[in-house]
Amino acid sequence: MAPNDITASSTTVSSVPATARADPATQPPLRYRSLRSRLLALVALVLLPWLALVLYTQAEERKAAVANVNHDAMSLVHFIASNQATQIEAARGLLAALARLPQMRIRDAASCSRFLAGMLAAYSSYANLGVAERDGSIICSAVALRGQVNVADRPYFRQALATQRFAVGDYQIGRITQQPSINYGQPVLDEADKADAVVFAAQDLKWLNKALGDVSLPRGSVLLLTDRHGIVLARLPADDTRIGKQVVEQPILASLSDRAEGTVLEADDEHGVRRLWAHAPVMTGLNLNATIGVPTSVAFGDIDRRFARNLTALGLATAIALAAAWFGCKYILRQVDDLVVATGRLASGDLDARAASAGRRSELDLLAHAFNAMVTALQARDRELRAAEERTRVAEVEVAVTRAHMDIARQIQQSLLPQDSLTVGGMRFAGRCVPAVAVGGDCFAYLPCGRDRIDSFVGDVSGHGVGAALLMAEARTTFMAERLIASGAGGILTKLNDLLHEDLDRAGLFMTACCATFDAATRKLTYANAGHPPALLLRAGDSRCAAMSAYGLVLGFEKVADFTEVELEVRNDDIVVLYTDGVTEARGETGEPFGTARLNDAIVAHRNEDPEAIIRGIFDALDGFAGARQHEDDLTAVVMKQTT
Repeated sequence: MAPNDITASSTTVSSVPATARADPATQPPLRYRSLRSRLLALVALVLLPWLALVLYTQAEERKAAVANVNHDAMSLVHFIASNQATQIEAARGLLAALARLPQMRIRDAASCSRFLAGMLAAYSSYANLGVAERDGSIICSAVALRGQVNVADRPYFRQALATQRFAVGDYQIGRITQQPSINYGQPVLDEADKADAVVFAAQDLKWLNKALGDVSLPRGSVLLLTDRHGIVLARLPADDTRIGKQVVEQPILASLSDRAEGTVLEADDEHGVRRLWAHAPVMTGLNLNATIGVPTSVAFGDIDRRFARNLTALGLATAIALAAAWFGCKYILRQVDDLVVATGRLASGDLDARAASAGRRSELDLLAHAFNAMVTALQARDRELRAAEERTRVAEVEVAVTRAHMDIARQIQQSLLPQDSLTVGGMRFAGRCVPAVAVGGDCFAYLPCGRDRIDSFVGDVSGHGVGAALLMAEARTTFMAERLIASGAGGILTKLNDLLHEDLDRAGLFMTACCATFDAATRKLTYANAGHPPALLLRAGDSRCAAMSAYGLVLGFEKVADFTEVELEVRNDDIVVLYTDGVTEARGETGEPFGTARLNDAIVAHRNEDPEAIIRGIFDALDGFAGARQHEDDLTAVVMKQTT
């Protein structure tokens, strides 16, 4: 193949992707959904903690307001409880004194009633005074009776009889006075110190209303005193229409009763006013409960106003900061736009693009300097790349020319080797040579000489490539000439060594070879070896091959060399194999060599076939052993088999 017949493919390397070669003028301006929005988001993020602080402060203030409502309720409860305790002690002293009077022991209802009426006039805080028999029937009363009245079911009466001590009852609606009151009882003891009757006092709630009148409640607040049944006993602001009736806010009281003391509930009253409700018992055992409801507009009013003011101020600050960031972006974006335009020109392949820079005052100026330095480096790299592309193109042409020359050399070298088998006098020859590269340093030959003689030869020049191939071509030519005049296999190798010594010595190479001559008339085979792997002989009756030992130096090592010969008679079905060291030294995938034993197995496996089949079996075994691994040396083998 001529050099000008070779098509050299040259790859043009572009420094800019094709997808980036768009006209910058056609590209939409990048108005940064990115940079501007990120800057605004950063400003908003800075202000976010302030919003969190405002919300947190407002929440904490509302908690404090709820706590204040609960504190006020507890203070009011303690105030009522303190006044109630004072009233109880006063009632205890009064009833203890009355219980010792003789008027309480005699059963003169009229005299007793007149006496108690006089006492009631002196103690205006009480609604009634009276005495009850052990069965609960009222004997006498400061307030005139309208009929028979029995108080046997009243808690204060039962407790006074049971304990024979002063007893305090529940807040109740009196059966005689028909007014809400709390009753006290004191047993009247007979001479045996047993309760004979109970003197009682019914205290109305005027004292409570008077005491609560001095209490200052938050604007719009409601205070309710109820018994265990939810009956209103007192109310602030005062509303006599509610006294003695079921409380309207009963669901709220029920919900508060189910919760722990000190809990504040937010709920609407009967008029839909949102209130904070606090609830607590006044005194243990009295079944008197205090409930205070404070409008949320009062409890949270100042807090909500402060929150609205702070939120408005924060909103204004946020708007001002975002506006400053928005308009401040213009200066930054102007420099960024310059960089974007320069980047677009660079993306379209313009390596002369440069970004404007006012100096080294800001990060964007430094970025522009870095961009310009990068483009300068890209220009230099582009020049280097184009030069490399040219060198690559030239190298590809040279490689293509060299490959073509090597193909020609390989074809020539292969044409020098026997292409077909040869049979003389029943001895059949076949061979194959597979170079490791395009051309190699192995060769073989089997040539007839006269009617009955065949001269065979296998050689291996150290190394590979063109040099080894040239020396091997010279050796083949010398063998073909000298075999015609030299006597025997040893004589042929002696002449080869003499003629090739100087060429091998100058090349720094050496050559191993073996030669065999076969006389078909006598069936005698003469074998000589020049540092080559020994030939293998498989007799028809043997199960293994035997090595044919003949000694001699490698060709080219010394100018004068002698080679011993081995002579043997070949019988029917005997097989002789000549090979190079590339066969036995071929490596498998694990690095293990093929070896003589595997070569022997391949020969024995195909012993009943012709030499061509034995050659195929040897090379198939080599390929199977090597697997995916490439052969590192030339492979050559010649098989002789006596067929008749």
